Amino acid sequence: MPHRDSIQPIPIDSVDDHRLSDFRDLKRRPTGRVLNSTHFVVEGQLITGRLIASDFGVRSVVVEQGRDLDALGEVAAGTPVYSVSRDQMRQLAGFDFHRGFLASAARKPLGGVDDFRPDPVSLALVHTTDMENLGSMVRSAAALGIRQILIDHRSVDPFSRRAMRVSMGAVLGMRWLVMNDPAGDLRSLADQGVVSLASTLAADSISIGDVSSDAAPTVLVMGNEAEGLPEEVQRAASERVTIPMPTAPGCGPLVDSLNVSVAAAILLFELTRAERKRSQR
Repeated sequence: MPHRDSIQPIPIDSVDDHRLSDFRDLKRRPTGRVLNSTHFVVEGQLITGRLIASDFGVRSVVVEQGRDLDALGEVAAGTPVYSVSRDQMRQLAGFDFHRGFLASAARKPLGGVDDFRPDPVSLALVHTTDMENLGSMVRSAAALGIRQILIDHRSVDPFSRRAMRVSMGAVLGMRWLVMNDPAGDLRSLADQGVVSLASTLAADSISIGDVSSDAAPTVLVMGNEAEGLPEEVQRAASERVTIPMPTAPGCGPLVDSLNVSVAAAILLFELTRAERKRSQR
């Protein structure tokens, strides 16, 4: 790989240049949906740098004129780096979250449930339709050492710009497995000794603190912010779990639920607590 000092950006005169085709019309693409299965786009200095350092194949990088190229780190030989004006960058990105950097990378085929690894704790997302919630859950999972996420087809694209940005690029470090039939896939995993925990407010749910702390591989299943998990998915899970919320004297509970990403962070922290204790022995 060449040293970053050797990077010589290629000036671009127009956003209509065919070399910018990966980035064209980003602001008009429906949010959270995959329109091009061949690549994805990231924005910002931090995530562009993390993408370049990852094992994804970077297709091209776009840098606003005057930006410090040190932020790119070690760019693989042959990767085109294009230089555009501030106005051109605005035309491409649509929103000023890019901080002067965009990059595109080739998508990798996602695994299936047959590729599941028996990690101590994994995360599953079913009908998760909000990009910020998805990105936040991925960020929390990464912070707690989780590296495997299962996702269904009705959830938003984890490689969308907003989900990627909210996750701080943690999406890049996860093993992504697609669930074609979430309920059936959970039952299939149960046959392999995997425990699945459905996050729910159902009356028959148990406190997360009462979940067995044995060493069986565990999958926490999170759903949609507004509707939660489909009933069939809840029934397929090994247990239904919830976060207990104390009542206030004279007025009952002040709240009955949390934002799904906040709930996921709390539940994942509790589930990984036992693993942290085991690793310290």
